[in-house]
Amino acid sequence: MRSVIIAIVFLLFSFSSTFSQTKLIQTIQHKPEIKFNSFNYFLNYQKDKVSANSYSFINLSGQAVVGSASEVVFSILPLAIAWNNALSGKSTPASQTALLILTLASYTFGAAVGVHLIAKIENPNLSLLSTFGYSAIGTGAGIVLASILASQYTTIPVAGGVIIALCPVIGSMLYASFISDWPDDNPAMSFYKNNIAHKNLVDRTKLFNMEILRIRL
Repeated sequence: MRSVIIAIVFLLFSFSSTFSQTKLIQTIQHKPEIKFNSFNYFLNYQKDKVSANSYSFINLSGQAVVGSASEVVFSILPLAIAWNNALSGKSTPASQTALLILTLASYTFGAAVGVHLIAKIENPNLSLLSTFGYSAIGTGAGIVLASILASQYTTIPVAGGVIIALCPVIGSMLYASFISDWPDDNPAMSFYKNNIAHKNLVDRTKLFNMEILRIRL
């Protein structure tokens, strides 16, 4: 009787070990697919995150068009005052300088407002003050470029004039696209937004399941 019990226990142990090894082999065989899917999910997450931190082509086009139109609109009034002051014959070097500065400031601010108005649609964190600051940098670059071209040519080329005119818009767009802060996460892909359950998190991180012993009655 004792030998029969030992034989039964031995058979049960052999069966359970064979079953566990079979499960382990099956799990390992399926593991590359799990790793591939997880890696693919990670790549898609990173791709969507990068895409979320860039403007669409339509938005960039809108920034250029609206920014260019806005800078002209904002500079019309000070430019008209300067023109009227020059025609009246009452202008002085001080007044001309003041009106020139006012015109350039209005032109620069108009570019920043136009770019900010469109860019903020896709980036709500965009700062108007910082956009204006980089628009001013663009204006300064335009003045330097105008001085260089004026020293080289009697008449500034048309292409050079267009670039000079667009410098404030270019400065604002460079800030909006490459320097400005974006929202911290992508709501569509965030793990916290999706509320992944604890069980799912454990299933994603564990390597394999191993069944030590199974006894069938």
